[in-house]
Formats: sequence, C-alpha cells, structure tokens
Amino acid sequence: MIHIRTRVRFNQGQVQKKVQAANFRSLGHAAGTIRLTAKRSIRKRKKPSSPGSPPHTQTGMLRRVIRYEVNRDREEAVIGPVNEIAGRLWNLHEFGGVSAKRRKLKRHRFRVGEYGPIRVIRPGKFARTKLLTGAQANRATRLIEAENERRGASKPRRYPKRPFMRPALEANQSRLPKFWRDSVK
Repeated sequence: MIHIRTRVRFNQGQVQKKVQAANFRSLGHAAGTIRLTAKRSIRKRKKPSSPGSPPHTQTGMLRRVIRYEVNRDREEAVIGPVNEIAGRLWNLHEFGGVSAKRRKLKRHRFRVGEYGPIRVIRPGKFARTKLLTGAQANRATRLIEAENERRGASKPRRYPKRPFMRPALEANQSRLPKFWRDSVK
C-alpha cells in the first residue's frame, strides 16, 4: 500500500498580478487592431465620401492622428483621433452635426521685412512672401481683415454621419475574445 500526501499552495496575489498583466497586454492588442481597422477604412481622396461611409481625407491627417491608449489602473482602452491634433472635426464626422462658424485668423499689423500674405490663391489660402515695401505690408494686413470678415459672414457647416470608429469596433467584435484566450500563463 502506498500513501501519498500532497500540499497545494495557492498564492492569490501572484495569480492576480498575472491576470492583470495579461489583461493589459490583451487590451493593447485589441485596441491596436481596432485602430488599424479604423485607419484602413479612411481613404485619401479629394472629394468627400458619401454619407454613412467612412470619411475621405485629402491630406491623410485624420489617419495619422488615430491613437490608442491603455490604462493599466482602470483596465480600459481609449481609441480615436487625438483632439489636440485633429481638433473636434472628427467628432462631427463620426456622429454628424453642425459646426460653429469658422475660426478667424489672428489680427496682425504687418511691417516691412516680415513674412505675410501677398495675394489670395483661393478663399482661406494665401501666397506668402517677405514684405519688401510699405504698400505690401498694408495689403497683407487688409487681406487678413478681409478674410476675417468673410469667415464671420459664413454659415455654419452641416456634416452628415460618416462613422469610422464604430464600424471598426463592430468589424472586430468577433475577434476580441481571441485576444484574451490563453493569455494568463
């Protein structure tokens, strides 16, 4: 007859640390996947996209400012464009809405030797150069004032819904559990 005696020790703190580390890692992978899907849905085109489909970007800026951040303490991930860079315009694309009037340019009295606008290329866009005469400096000042008057008179712009973050989350919904499967080792 054989007698075997075993002793099992369960260290709850150690297991909890492993679970938190695995959760942090899995949240990062999931957030990165959603971010990548959202970036790939935004195409670089000159014309606006049709309402209901992801927005088009002329410069690619919207794609470049989509970031994600995982908070270890709160165990959550935040994914989306960075407001400091993209402004609030992305929010209008995602949910639709009306923008306020356009932001005016900073008032400035140009002087000879400074760089400033010399002519209008299209509304809101100027050709700039070094101002060599007093007449050029006065013209640059008048151009900025005229542009500010034009911007003050413009109507608010309406943006239809062009969601890109929610469809990215929905497209990856079925893949999310795979990031946590077998993550605790």
